[in-house]
This record gives sequence, structure tokens and C-alpha cells, in this order.
Amino acid sequence: MTGGQIKKPLLGIFSRVDQTKYQWLIESAHSSVPDIRPVHIANDSGQNFREEVPKCTIAILYHTVNRGRLNLTNIKDSLYDNELQILHDMLGKENVIVVIDDLEDSNSAEKDRILNEQPSLRRLARDVFLFSTKEKERIPLGNQKKKKIPDPKVEQLIKIIKDHHQRKQCYMNVPCAIGTMVIGIVFLLLFAGVLIYSCKIPLH
Repeated sequence: MTGGQIKKPLLGIFSRVDQTKYQWLIESAHSSVPDIRPVHIANDSGQNFREEVPKCTIAILYHTVNRGRLNLTNIKDSLYDNELQILHDMLGKENVIVVIDDLEDSNSAEKDRILNEQPSLRRLARDVFLFSTKEKERIPLGNQKKKKIPDPKVEQLIKIIKDHHQRKQCYMNVPCAIGTMVIGIVFLLLFAGVLIYSCKIPLH
């Protein structure tokens, strides 16, 4: 919140790869938070990145191993050391999610291995979601949603986004709720004052 204004819920998806690589993620999340901002991270986009992050209320840092290696942070030639830290500092850990895509294996053992090797993921992000190539192929999109069972990890990810969206909407409505409550209290005080005053007037 800057300048005394409350931001509307906005999901930012930050990545060094083209938006087409994570279009499935945009389609999956769109029903939960209609406002989604894809942000491409280039080697010379430091200032642009810093300007885009505060516009969002929740962020996904997306990486695909098809880009080369599983080198997000803490290891040689890491791709997202600075970006992950900035997301954490500007949005808070609870509002940062990491998605790693196109893995051969995405089980809990692989997740633990990655978190142990790259501890900043655990320290700076709320959660890390792994998706294998086969899992992604099974994710129902578009008209397929009616025909396929939703992926449980996608459902968990979307639930986090949806809960954030609802909390933000409630927070945005706080000023209105407070205003209504204040008006109600004023009317009650006025009504009580009238009653007290009328009781003091002698009857003839």
C-alpha cells in the first residue's frame, strides 16, 4: 500500500522465459484472480523489475528446466538471486510462490533435495511447486476442464491465490465497513440524546 491507497489484488508472474511457456499457469489462475501481469525478466531489466513488483499483491516466480538448468538461487550462475530477494522484501514471504516446471521427477524427495541445495527458496518464498512434463500435459485447460480431473497441486496453488484474493477484497472493503459503522454509531448517539432530552422536558 503506497500513497494511502489500497491496491487491488494483482498476480504477477515473473520469469526469464517467454509467456507462452507458462500460459497454462495463467489459464489455471485466471478464474481465481482475473488481474494477472506477466513480467519478463531480462539481464538489463533491473529497474523495470523493481517498478513492476510493487504493482502486484502476490507473485509467482516461474522457471522451467528447459531453459537450461535448475539454477534459481544459491548455486553457480543462479538466475533469480536478486529477483527472489526483491519479491520477498517488497511483497513479503507469504505473497511469493515459486513454480519450477518441466522436471523429469516432481515428487517430495526431489522437492526436498532442491530446497536443501537452494535454501533461499525456503527462506524467501511461501512455497515451491514442482511440475513434471507429464503432469503439465495432464493439466486440464480451456474446454478440457469439464472432461478432466483437476491436478491436486494446481488446485493447491490456486487455493493460495484465491485465499489471497479474498483477503485483499475484504481488506479493501474495510474503509466502507468502518464508515457504515461510524454512521450507525452517530445515529444511535443522536437517538439516545433525543430520548434523554425529551425525558427532561416537564409534562403539563
